[in-house]
Amino acid sequence: MPMPRKSLAEHQLQNTKPAYVEPEAFVPHGRPRYPKGISGEAKAAFKRLSRMLEARRSITPGDEEILRLYAFLFSRHQRALAALELEGEITTYTRLNNRGEDVQCEKPNHWLKVAETCEARMISCLSALGMTPMNRSKVKTTEPKPAPQLPEAFPSREEAKQPEPDIDLNEIHEELVQ
Repeated sequence: MPMPRKSLAEHQLQNTKPAYVEPEAFVPHGRPRYPKGISGEAKAAFKRLSRMLEARRSITPGDEEILRLYAFLFSRHQRALAALELEGEITTYTRLNNRGEDVQCEKPNHWLKVAETCEARMISCLSALGMTPMNRSKVKTTEPKPAPQLPEAFPSREEAKQPEPDIDLNEIHEELVQ
């Protein structure tokens, strides 16, 4: 039979660390660089996902490669959808039969396969980034950016809005002030 689990208070008393409590590990916050040589629509997808991840405080410079792959897949998916719009989902292809004659046959458009493959891979990229409802809670937030420290000589907004206290001139000692 296994040993019973110690409470956190017992661990603190005995100066030990529990194995069942994960330490608070923060990943440094940062925005990845934009990849070079990508199309305008791919760059727009890269920026859109970067902004979403930054709003969720879960973007790091290490996400650059997966965001780049998503941007390329998004661009390829857009091209496939444009070709499907022109040609349709079912197209007529010409093939040769066993006698060498041209035969017309209807088959699914090849661009449909490209679009479906891109969609599946885009979903896997999104789930790896924690952008799907099921994986959203699995992604840890990054360390918040440190707030710039203002010199103490400047008052806060609340202090600046408060009226200055009235000075009672009767309390001033004339012998001390010259």
